[in-house]
Amino acid sequence: GCERATAPAPPAISRAAGPTFESGKGGDGPRVLRVYEWREYLSKGTLSSFERSFPAGDVRVEVESFMHMDEAIVRLQDPASRFDVFFPTIDALPGLVDAGLVRPLDHDRLPNVRNLWPWFRDGEGPFYDPGQRYSLPYTVYVSGVAWRADMVAAADAPDAATDPWSVLWNPDYRGRVGMYDGFLEALSLALLREGVADVHAATDSQLAAAAAALHDAVSRAGVRFTNDGVEEGLPEGEFAAHQAWSGDVLSAPGYAAAEGDFDLGRTLRFWSPPGSEKIVGCDLMVACEGGLQPGLAHVFLNHLLDTRVGVENFCWNGYQPPLEGVTPEAFAAPDSPWHMEVPPNLLGTLLDDDSFSDAQMLVGFGPSQRARWLDYWNRVVLAT
Repeated sequence: GCERATAPAPPAISRAAGPTFESGKGGDGPRVLRVYEWREYLSKGTLSSFERSFPAGDVRVEVESFMHMDEAIVRLQDPASRFDVFFPTIDALPGLVDAGLVRPLDHDRLPNVRNLWPWFRDGEGPFYDPGQRYSLPYTVYVSGVAWRADMVAAADAPDAATDPWSVLWNPDYRGRVGMYDGFLEALSLALLREGVADVHAATDSQLAAAAAALHDAVSRAGVRFTNDGVEEGLPEGEFAAHQAWSGDVLSAPGYAAAEGDFDLGRTLRFWSPPGSEKIVGCDLMVACEGGLQPGLAHVFLNHLLDTRVGVENFCWNGYQPPLEGVTPEAFAAPDSPWHMEVPPNLLGTLLDDDSFSDAQMLVGFGPSQRARWLDYWNRVVLAT
């Protein structure tokens, strides 16, 4: 239930990488790595396995969590914060670099970069950070619709209906359908339903039609805009269907199991559009310029790019690491050690390098483009 794109899009990365790497151990006690993460983002097993990779008592990890990116950036700007590792969004990265809050990466200390999907390694690397000078991918996810098969009729489900999005406009589920409370997510969904395949290229008339469609969803089906409707609302039966990030879908059964419901993993379903209409996202990890343990920060980032560690963490938080071999086929194969870690009915939440590279991201919107989208979103908000 985290908001991943609330900060305004900053200018392109411009600060040159420089040698700012060395630091001391900082006293006679254990070295302390300070990590600033999204809420419930790193498993205890992942943290403890990192600590165990050093002699007993030599390294300790301290974790602080945040819920909103703008709140996190304010915290990072405090010179006393002294975090070593941080998990920003793509849109937030350029501003962090220009503000001198992010340390250039030493790839010689990151051998596990070779485990990443080719999209991140080939050529000049990702468009948002050529050469991965400042960031590494931590997780990827895809946007679509999640629903409960025990609450949505088979004929109305996205995998059967002529219009896969229509369940969110269906008055038969009035008050039990939801979308994310974010202008990029909600408007992009409506644009896709309106037949706009490339959401970045949406015209004013298309955005106006998308805003009208969202208003219609509120009027006809009582759609609600939430941040936790997938992780909490679906397990509790508050929602029958909800716009969903794949990671939230995969973590929802864990929330349900904590409340004694062990059946949600079998009844939950997920659908996302095919090909270039698919909308994907990527969360990043960086080393902070103000951290006292830059060497240890690099070791930790490399630890998270270890395939075994990445899969273990994924099975806890539901957000897929973009690592070689971590694919739908690997989780579906009967002879795979990861078989049944993802229920067969939820294998559609998983991406591979090809499906990720063919998709589009809700990033790279300039200030004027964001202002246009916000204007149409505010028309929806004011009318609800």
